[in-house]
Amino acid sequence: MIDIKYLLMTLVVASSFGCSDGSSNGDGGTTDTDTDTDTDTVTDTDTDTGTDTGTDFDAGPDGSTATDCTSGICCDTSTSLYRLSTYPCDVTIAYSCTSADCGADTQEQDTTQYCSGTSELCNGSIVPGGWITVDDCATDAICEYDTTDSWCTTCLYGCSLGYCNPHCIPAWIENTVDGAFDGAWSVYAADVDGDGDMDVLGTAASDIAWWENTAGDGTTWTEHTVDGTFNGAYSVYAADVDGDGDMDVLGAAWSADDITWWENTAGDGTAWTEHTVDGAFDGAVSVYAADVDGDGDMDVLGAAESDHAIAWWENTAGDGTVWTEHTIDGAFNGASSEYVADVDGDGDMDVLGAAAFGDAILKDPLKIRHDPARS
Repeated sequence: MIDIKYLLMTLVVASSFGCSDGSSNGDGGTTDTDTDTDTDTVTDTDTDTGTDTGTDFDAGPDGSTATDCTSGICCDTSTSLYRLSTYPCDVTIAYSCTSADCGADTQEQDTTQYCSGTSELCNGSIVPGGWITVDDCATDAICEYDTTDSWCTTCLYGCSLGYCNPHCIPAWIENTVDGAFDGAWSVYAADVDGDGDMDVLGTAASDIAWWENTAGDGTTWTEHTVDGTFNGAYSVYAADVDGDGDMDVLGAAWSADDITWWENTAGDGTAWTEHTVDGAFDGAVSVYAADVDGDGDMDVLGAAESDHAIAWWENTAGDGTVWTEHTIDGAFNGASSEYVADVDGDGDMDVLGAAAFGDAILKDPLKIRHDPARS
């Protein structure tokens, strides 16, 4: 059993506005005592000994009035001007439910705070917005962002704004490619017809087939048969075996003991030419392709349950016409699967395998190592 664990990253987004302490150093008025001609902005027609409380400083770019503020969310540091009371400095979102258990519709309210026009701090008026219905936030932690097309169905910590909070496990929507492919056993995806979208390949009974992604978005499929007489078709794969730039198809047949590849003759998946890689690989159950020997062409790998073997076939001529078999492990009891990757990071391809009866995993192609568990 494969145990898949999800590593969840909690993303918390918070609105934070840091403000430094500041104080107003002026009340907006000017006091002047005139004993002679007055040059103040207040128009005097005679000698003035009174106090002028008019506004004497200029308006800033956003309408603020001049002062010597230096920092804070409500200070325009480029001009040292307070921001007017029309400038929003903080926005918060509040949530509530119509029932205590949050089993009904979630309500959202935007609340905005503004600058005061006389302080660097965000301490002006607070204006609440209206409450609006967001979506369902039920006690079973189900959150539906869109009731007509729900992509978020499982929430770990409830939901906000219709989203799971803080992490959403997306919903999986099943789409049927073919509901009558009797005895379906293996599936793979590749751009078989070279039109830029992913097509689907599959095996069933004696069939190797591919389904054209007609609309390009996985909503419409057209079936094409690669081979309808591949006895005991068990595994399918796609790769450019002959190096001509299109996708060819490979298959493993348990009953026929075959590892085979089909040349994509026309390049668009409409015509296929069969080529046998190995016709005596007893109980072939898996096939794969990779450049095992690093010579730039596609080699073929396979697993044979009855032969208890993991093997690879060298693409000797480079075009899939001549093959040379190399055994990786001939005593891998119930060999059922193989894969290729650079496991040890030394720049070459290693081979991994699974054995149904040996309960084992192996690696390394041309450098076979003794496995004490099977001695």
